[in-house]
Amino acid sequence: MKRRNFIKYSGLGLASLGIAACSNTDIFPFNQEKNNVDFGTLEKSNLILGYVANGDAAPLIIAQEKGFFERYGLSVTLKRLETWEGVKKELLGWQMDAGQLPYAFPMLAQLGKDEDPLISLMTLNLNSSAITINQKAWDAGIRPSVDYFNFTDFEENIRRYWRNRETPVTLAVDSAFSTDAYLTRYWLSAIGLMPKTEVELVEFPASQMIYKLQAGMIDGYSASSPWNQQTVLEKAGFVTYVSRDIWHGHPNKILATMDGWARKHPNTTRALMAAVIEACQYCDRLDNQTEVAAILGQPNYLNLDTSLIESTLIGNYSYSSETDENYQRFIPDYTIFHHRKAEYWGENDHANYPWRSHAVWMLTQMIRWHDLEIYDYPKNADQLLDKIYPITIYEEVAEALNIPLPSDNMKKETSTAFIDGRSFDPSNPVAYLNQFPIRANGPQIFGFV
Repeated sequence: MKRRNFIKYSGLGLASLGIAACSNTDIFPFNQEKNNVDFGTLEKSNLILGYVANGDAAPLIIAQEKGFFERYGLSVTLKRLETWEGVKKELLGWQMDAGQLPYAFPMLAQLGKDEDPLISLMTLNLNSSAITINQKAWDAGIRPSVDYFNFTDFEENIRRYWRNRETPVTLAVDSAFSTDAYLTRYWLSAIGLMPKTEVELVEFPASQMIYKLQAGMIDGYSASSPWNQQTVLEKAGFVTYVSRDIWHGHPNKILATMDGWARKHPNTTRALMAAVIEACQYCDRLDNQTEVAAILGQPNYLNLDTSLIESTLIGNYSYSSETDENYQRFIPDYTIFHHRKAEYWGENDHANYPWRSHAVWMLTQMIRWHDLEIYDYPKNADQLLDKIYPITIYEEVAEALNIPLPSDNMKKETSTAFIDGRSFDPSNPVAYLNQFPIRANGPQIFGFV
């Protein structure tokens, strides 16, 4: 295996990386005084919001704990559920008002056979996930991505290792339709492995994955922070790739509700979004992140070691428990709740904006893997995505909060954005789909329907 040679900086470690974080991270100006924003009389002030225990739930938890909901006249009860299907089921049944969900869930609901009118109000965060595999792979010579010259060197090694095994490879995701699942499939196919046939994907709650790994039930998993860091700390496995290196700036979780609920409660919807946006800004401030980690670590939320949570908020990331400093990296954009410095940002870009191009990309992948009963790209996709990921509501709230908006909701992704070097032009989704040699029922040629 080829190893990359790194310059060794004296004193480089997690403590010193934290110092670097202070000088390499910034967010939009944040006013800690109450905004003079009035969305009108609230149609409903007592809300139930659902979430699953992971670091991506921070905006909802912080909005509750730091009084952002209260500032907008809302009294909120947070309801923790074990699975995303549980959150979705309660939203569809109007048993809760809104909740945290993986990005693709509203698309799956509306374009699926039941045509459930679930919508996304805003994106809660970008990046924030990683793929972890077991120590057996380490013993076989596989190393974290940072140990290789490039992706080609890594994928040759991992492909050979997994194909030469006597038993099939099994990786876990928290849902077959989570962003983690789609990025894992993208990563596997870039390696040259066919998901489902060469690598089986199984579902477990992220909080249980370390135990499944330790029991030998799975060979690895893809999950949001901080569950990968727990596995590294307990020396049960190591991180191969962080998700931001599979797709720079990918959407992860969203704030979802029913279309009918948002129409019935327009003022409440906007107040809810404003409170969550301000909480996202709060989470991204470096001087708040120790406090944010301590809140998230409480037993009624994530019930985890605060240091694990704080490291992923700041970006002091451990790929392995090995003492080699190469495996301790500062990744300032590992998690973005609102805005961090990143080479893939435009001047007014921020994480909460519902880019239409993100929805287009997700739709291409759902078609690629036949997760919908749609086998070509819909000619009316723009109209469909307008209903599922409405932009207008968010723009109204952002304007009220004096948050600048990106210049274009159809963001092109350059070849450096994705791990396989493919660029993405959202205005030409069919050509993008037909680039992929590995896909469900290949080698079908995709068109418009």
